[in-house]
Amino acid sequence: MKKNLCNFLLTRRLKSGYILSDMTLAQKLKKLRLKNNLTMSQVSRLSQAASDPRGRITQGYISRLESGKETNPSLQKILTLCRIYKVEPNEFFLMYRKKGR
Repeated sequence: MKKNLCNFLLTRRLKSGYILSDMTLAQKLKKLRLKNNLTMSQVSRLSQAASDPRGRITQGYISRLESGKETNPSLQKILTLCRIYKVEPNEFFLMYRKKGR
């Protein structure tokens, strides 16, 4: 049942003019950072406000994520990045783009 619902929602979304993005995690992170006009240093500073210390992110870690050298960030770090980039976690992983772009 759950799989059918996911397929229905995905098909509905795709029929409405969107397709799944084939970007890697590294590419998505960089695109979100640039879309928000932030430097790696600024993201690092903003992450220091995370309520959970495990969500704090160094500039070096952001660099490794965006270069693809680090591919498995913790849930706390993902939630921190989502807060900084103003996206919901599900949007973060299910990025769509308009057809034709």
